[in-house]
Amino acid sequence: MATSGVCDSWKVEVMRGGHCFNTTVVTTGDTHTNTTIDALASTAGLSVGMAVTGTGVAANSVIASVDSATAVTLSKATVATAAGVSLTFTGDVFKILLIKASPVRTFDHGQTNVGTPGTSAASATNVGTDEASGTGYTTGGVALTNVGPSLPGSPSTTATVSFSPNPSWTSATFSTTAAIIYNTSTRMGAAAAPLNGRTVAVYDFGGTQTVSNGTLTLVMPTNDGSNSILRIA
Repeated sequence: MATSGVCDSWKVEVMRGGHCFNTTVVTTGDTHTNTTIDALASTAGLSVGMAVTGTGVAANSVIASVDSATAVTLSKATVATAAGVSLTFTGDVFKILLIKASPVRTFDHGQTNVGTPGTSAASATNVGTDEASGTGYTTGGVALTNVGPSLPGSPSTTATVSFSPNPSWTSATFSTTAAIIYNTSTRMGAAAAPLNGRTVAVYDFGGTQTVSNGTLTLVMPTNDGSNSILRIA
């Protein structure tokens, strides 16, 4: 069983800067064997905590601060001085997992973490053995691609976030009753799994959905102020 709702913990974490839904930004910049990257074409779309990769960028680097329209500071020093380095900035990685038919726990807005899916009893911090299973389904679900925050209209005062394309499972045989979107990225003191499985929202399907040797696709609603999968009015 499940009751659809945005998780209470997510509401607090968003206000603390604990989730970044930004889309991927690919650009060029100059490195200096320190934590500064400058000569960026623009820092629009960049936020503190976004992961950074590129030639000379240390592993697991993130943006520590956005300093100007053309410069950022990284959490780790780069290992070379170079101009026009190709850089990729990415927002947090969100995933969606499925809950099995007739779960033991009722999942709702009180869920705070997915814990270790498929393992141990279900609780507010772990979906545990209430996760769906079967042919074509991999524990932990599938990754989502961010469609960045916007004010798309209808009404224009509502901010939205969505994901694209629609998540799907192919050559699948299993049953499910609900889905949970969660954040896999390291923030809010979450050093490693399962702490970095902080939940965003729970979605009830209104009954058991079964796929037999076919494709199960979850269709994201229209990304507008009245229908988007995540909205803040």
